[in-house]
Amino acid sequence: MGNLSTQHSWDLFFLVILLVQRQRWRKAIVRTYGCKQAVRQNPKEPFYGFDFQMKMYMDVPFLYELHQRYGDTYEVSPWISTSTTCTIAPGNLRAINLSKDFGVSPMRLPGMEYFCGRGFITTDGDTWRDARKLLKPSFELNNVRKLHTLRREVDVFLKQLPGDGSTVDLQPLLYVMFMNSALHFVLGVHPSKQASGVPLTADGFVKSFHDALFYSMLRKFVDTCTAAHGFLDYYINQTFSEIDGPKDKSLIQALSAQTNDLDFIRSQVIQAMMAAQDTTSELLTNALFRLARHPKYWDRLRTEFAGKSEDDLSAENLLALRLHPIFPLLGRIALRDTNLPVGGGPSHDHPMFIQKGSMVVMDYYALHRNPEVFGDDVETFRPERWDSIKPTQWEVLGFGGGNRACLGQQKATIEASYVLARLAQVIELKMTCKSANGCKVAVYLTEHLARSEPNTGL
Repeated sequence: MGNLSTQHSWDLFFLVILLVQRQRWRKAIVRTYGCKQAVRQNPKEPFYGFDFQMKMYMDVPFLYELHQRYGDTYEVSPWISTSTTCTIAPGNLRAINLSKDFGVSPMRLPGMEYFCGRGFITTDGDTWRDARKLLKPSFELNNVRKLHTLRREVDVFLKQLPGDGSTVDLQPLLYVMFMNSALHFVLGVHPSKQASGVPLTADGFVKSFHDALFYSMLRKFVDTCTAAHGFLDYYINQTFSEIDGPKDKSLIQALSAQTNDLDFIRSQVIQAMMAAQDTTSELLTNALFRLARHPKYWDRLRTEFAGKSEDDLSAENLLALRLHPIFPLLGRIALRDTNLPVGGGPSHDHPMFIQKGSMVVMDYYALHRNPEVFGDDVETFRPERWDSIKPTQWEVLGFGGGNRACLGQQKATIEASYVLARLAQVIELKMTCKSANGCKVAVYLTEHLARSEPNTGL
């Protein structure tokens, strides 16, 4: 018993020595790079910072509260694991998004490659560049402005609304609408038109797609990945053979025209769907949630869109993205020892050292609540603030920025603006509950829609 106690004492002694040496090394390297230490936030679990990591991903306002306490940049340094730097300083955001010193592959590829392969979400460098280059033509303006499929989906959506003031949750209806539209964009055929020989229905594919994103047990994960892969492989092979292929210019067609690598095409398609899943529907859900609580702005939209045709719709960014960014935070891994231009020292105005392998977190939720940019009423939905404020490129990042800025930005804004315009023309909204329970509103059809079919002239 005594020998065991002695061994534990020596283990503890050497651990303390190791931690002290680690801190000395870090301070020395910081000085070597001409940097200064950032303000530090100490996690309650000091060895790995598990409490911080859990709250960061499960409680969106958590990092915002820490930024209010510590400033634009702070560092979380557990005793054993690598540090995490959280920043909303525009200079740092620019450096992270434009520099080759930061990437995503070390934290994404190991766990995601089996399902979605190597592509623009999971890789850096040449592989990322090649994948993005292949995808870019599909998101050109002349392609994403083709709204005939979405128009039909909006007609179906409107017919499902009660129209008599009954409460309806718009969130699942919007999700189905945009998922159907996205599948058509990918496949070139409507998901309801089941082709002969497809190993899975469209609904089955969507279920397998989501299961593969969330299941961690190996057997279930492999099964769902196999099902999703088989569904897409059918349409890719059809495109290769040009037999009963997609009727419209789909994402699969565009990729097949540039490469015959089936695995690579499938990976890009899955990653494109991962980037798009829920995003436009959630953007619109958040916008409607806010507008239902502020009827004067909804009435203004209804007046603005009354009698307008599709050609009159603009692709202006929906301003709900400030309060509800689709990606409230994004992380990057330092691919080599490097530094950020600001954040070090008590005044946050010195460079700070970033060790290879450590994480930097860009908190867009907090960035969009900077009172120096947006005014003191940052939590207020007040669209007219944009008439007087002029944020810089790195102070508003609803669609990210730099090299990895969202390829689908124009597609999302055009589609969301179109749907919002259609809804503003034909319904009135009243909020009935908070968004934690979806987007439940009381819907009243206008007199025009109550007497006729939805306006398909848009």
